[in-house]
Amino acid sequence: MYEAIAKKGRRRALFEPGGEAREVGLGREALERMLPHRDPFLMLDRIDLVDFEQQGLRARRRIDPKDPVFAGHFPSDPVYPGVLLIEAIGQAGIALQHLLRRGDAEIGPEDSPRALRLTKVHHASFQGAVRPGDEIELRAHAIEDSDYVSVCAGQVLLDGQVVALAIFEVFMLED
Repeated sequence: MYEAIAKKGRRRALFEPGGEAREVGLGREALERMLPHRDPFLMLDRIDLVDFEQQGLRARRRIDPKDPVFAGHFPSDPVYPGVLLIEAIGQAGIALQHLLRRGDAEIGPEDSPRALRLTKVHHASFQGAVRPGDEIELRAHAIEDSDYVSVCAGQVLLDGQVVALAIFEVFMLED
């Protein structure tokens, strides 16, 4: 069902920010008002661009060289785990859905995360290594949205190259 999106997303960004894209500065406090995740599992550092017309966003994360995951994955050739890249993509998608439902990039004290659960990863691919100290760009693009189910596609880009892609579905437990 999402094969065309997966095929396109392997080589180039799922969306390019357009004329309606807005530069934003949504950091840790705003992320915690949109996402149910907390340290050590909050996988985004900031959101720096939202495009409501194209239903996409751009986020950033610096991969901490001291992250304990590198002790075992893999000691002589440290690579950030693909499953954690998928998690970061998923969190970017959840933040995007929050912003789209809000219709605004301003996050206030009344904002709070929706209760949700991942129901399905429709596609995931890994095409490059993310290493300690890398600054990754995450892009999320909304595909479908209803009151209960949301489907997003997302990517991890490193130096402009797609290194991971995922298409996932979440179920909203409450509104």
